[in-house]
Amino acid sequence: MRTRRGARVVLLDQDDRILMIRHRDDGAIVVPGFPVRELFWVPPGGGLKDDEDFVRAARRELLEETGLTEVEWGPCLWTLDADVRWRGEPVHMHERYFLARARGAQATTRAYLEPDEQQAIVDHRWWSLAELVAAQTTETLRPVGLPELLAEVLAVGGRPSGGPRALRT
Repeated sequence: MRTRRGARVVLLDQDDRILMIRHRDDGAIVVPGFPVRELFWVPPGGGLKDDEDFVRAARRELLEETGLTEVEWGPCLWTLDADVRWRGEPVHMHERYFLARARGAQATTRAYLEPDEQQAIVDHRWWSLAELVAAQTTETLRPVGLPELLAEVLAVGGRPSGGPRALRT
């Protein structure tokens, strides 16, 4: 089984809101036992290119999906390992989630999206923790348990101790 490595960015603004991207489910990734709605929200990110490490991929993906570059980078918060089906093929997915903080007010843009992303990415939105908690019953948020995970990060001022926390699908 091949492994797909990915990097995602838990980007916070000055008000501790997290930037999430609304995607249209194209059916390419299927996580057994975890169906998603047609539209779902995830932090910015995606797969590593051959010559990239996780941090470089996180920076590139943030630029491509949001246009944002003025950020202060923090540690890797979480890792996620899952066996999925990728376009029908069994794949082991390994993702790392990096903390970052936006410097000042910046507008997101779709200008750097690749053609297939133009169709898949529907919207960008900054969410407060309270809004994430309220949305759990009406929206699909990834990773699973995001409001609780974000609450833990905010409770320690964005400075978690120890290494990255392993998440479950």
